[in-house]
Amino acid sequence: MIADIFRSLGAWGTAIFSDDTASDVRDEWREAILDDLSAEDATRRLLESFEEHLEEAGTEKLFWLALAAAQMETGRLLPEVRDRALRIIDAGGDVERWREDGDESVARQRARVLERLAAKLRGPQPKPKRLRRPVALSVPLEVGDVVRVRPQPEGKDEALVVVVGHGEGLAPGELYPIVAPLAWEGGRMPKRDRIARLPFLPDPLAPDRPLLILVSTFSKKDVFGPDLGEVVAHGLDTGLTAEADDVTHHMDWRVVAASAQEASLMARYRAEKDN
Repeated sequence: MIADIFRSLGAWGTAIFSDDTASDVRDEWREAILDDLSAEDATRRLLESFEEHLEEAGTEKLFWLALAAAQMETGRLLPEVRDRALRIIDAGGDVERWREDGDESVARQRARVLERLAAKLRGPQPKPKRLRRPVALSVPLEVGDVVRVRPQPEGKDEALVVVVGHGEGLAPGELYPIVAPLAWEGGRMPKRDRIARLPFLPDPLAPDRPLLILVSTFSKKDVFGPDLGEVVAHGLDTGLTAEADDVTHHMDWRVVAASAQEASLMARYRAEKDN
């Protein structure tokens, strides 16, 4: 269970871009192309941007897989990037990472994803696609807003988070909220003074600091609204502020509640272990 919690906070599925790092690679690749860089110059920009991440073997594999997939999507797959990704896949990819908690079915699913990616990389490539900068989709929540995030279809988790900062979105001038989940078990909504006393959930990857999530919105169906949650309080002074550089977890609203519950489980596990 512990391996699953750690993994799910960085990866919410076995698809290539269902991962914080892979999603960041695709975003930065598309941004570089929108800045009119050539495929070669855009690749160099990403190598510089992710230089520190490439020191870790697992993250390096993920980087090259995501870069190859992102280049292929936009019709700009470079031969050297394709070959690097194919060598990684032929050597087993990162399937072992998904086998760590003993869930062989998930590992097999990841293996199939990599097999499909390899087939596409080896096949005919699309022509370069013209990219357009996205329109602003995020709702401008204010710092101090307390948001009740609703459980999604087939889910049962809900969460209470407070907005503690903003990060830049994809569209010019767009801001994504940075939220900190509170230690709340769900159910009846507490009053404002009680909310103000709720502690922050610790980050499972760094228990001495609060969990911070930059909540992104990439499609119209994910725009924050009544189906995703509601603002239950404004102007809550938590004493905590955050910037994009402070954040290690990026996801959309549909994953926030489950991630908060996983962080709560991890905190409870650590507390029981210490006792």
